[in-house]
Amino acid sequence: MLQIRIDKSFKKDIQRDKISGDYSENDFELLKSIINLLQNQQNIDPMYKRRSLKGNMKDFESIHVKNDWLLIFKIDEKYLNLVMLGKHTQVYKIFK
Repeated sequence: MLQIRIDKSFKKDIQRDKISGDYSENDFELLKSIINLLQNQQNIDPMYKRRSLKGNMKDFESIHVKNDWLLIFKIDEKYLNLVMLGKHTQVYKIFK
């Protein structure tokens, strides 16, 4: 099982999304279950579109928790690094 590291930006993203009202409690439960699968290095259903990213983000992966709600993370030897959470426009503007 991987240890979880949470970036400061991820913490801010969670707070922003909780306050926004755009996501239900069920959405956050789904996010938790996806993180749990990643932490335990289990397979993720293809419907969540897990992808390795390219360019400046080549060391990271993304998962579509919902259609326009992405989890950006990085897995290394011992850690699941939770980096960012947000809509496409919120996430990808950081890496332009």
